[in-house]
Amino acid sequence: MRFPPIFSKSDRRGLLLLEWMAILALVLLWAYTNRTPESGNGGESFAADSLSRGREQWKTPRSYTYAVPETPVESFPFDPNTADSTTLLRLGLAPWQVKAIYNYRARHGRYHTAEDFKRLPGMTLELWERLGKFVTIDKKYRYLDVSPTRRTSLSGSSSVPQKSAQMELPPQTKQPDSIKQPVKASIPVDSTRYPVKFEEKTLVDINTADTNLLKKIPNIGSYRAREIVSYRQRLGGYTEVNQVMEACEMPDEVLEWFSLVPLPVKTLNVNSLSVRQLMRHPYLSFYQAREIVEYRKEHGPIKQIEELATLDKFSSSDIERLRPYLIFQ
Repeated sequence: MRFPPIFSKSDRRGLLLLEWMAILALVLLWAYTNRTPESGNGGESFAADSLSRGREQWKTPRSYTYAVPETPVESFPFDPNTADSTTLLRLGLAPWQVKAIYNYRARHGRYHTAEDFKRLPGMTLELWERLGKFVTIDKKYRYLDVSPTRRTSLSGSSSVPQKSAQMELPPQTKQPDSIKQPVKASIPVDSTRYPVKFEEKTLVDINTADTNLLKKIPNIGSYRAREIVSYRQRLGGYTEVNQVMEACEMPDEVLEWFSLVPLPVKTLNVNSLSVRQLMRHPYLSFYQAREIVEYRKEHGPIKQIEELATLDKFSSSDIERLRPYLIFQ
């Protein structure tokens, strides 16, 4: 160990002595804390004996064996409809199987035959071979055999004569074959919920028809009728029959049932409406409505629909289908 040059030779010796004394004290303290009564015999050191025992414990871990009492399994006659949990556990059934039996009973279930008990969850072949012959079903839980060829009593005895076993109805319940059964009266159908469809080709005006009239057309139900009327209101009125196909998905055959009576449509004043009001129309998107408002702010009011052709968001087809619905005031 090197010391700074500030220490003299005697100081260095003193520091070395203190260092060795501290090391010796630590060794003696460790040996004292790990000593055992047997370690002093034979002149062996405490540290060597403790170290050897620690190594042996790591190499061969201890194993423990616990004695568990084994419950004896019994076999005796039992009725699964009335046996309690103690009886079922004595038969060697698991607790969860006993719980399954109780749940089956709680749902108003009954074991009518031994084969019914065979369907118990967890039933193995070994368990069934041991318990199957001991399952006894009480008479009140068995099925009643009333087959016409053989009448078996509840106790399982020999068959009885068929005539005596048959149950005859009281005289007042018998009816002659000549009496016919009454004919059931037809229940009137609610025409509002289940409308009667048109049997012949009938033209319906799409600008004035309500939902009840539209539902009489084949292939049109409540949903399509509501969509046709709702789209007509948002559009402002139909100007062509083909516009009805824009309301919702429908087969092309429904067009044969529609007609159109020209009526004034509801128009939009392009120069006075806001972006939100303009985009409510089915033929105007948010970007088109915003472009109209920005054009008005920069160039002033729009005088005719042809000015929309100068805007990027409008095509020639857009302008043509918007023509009946726009005014410029």
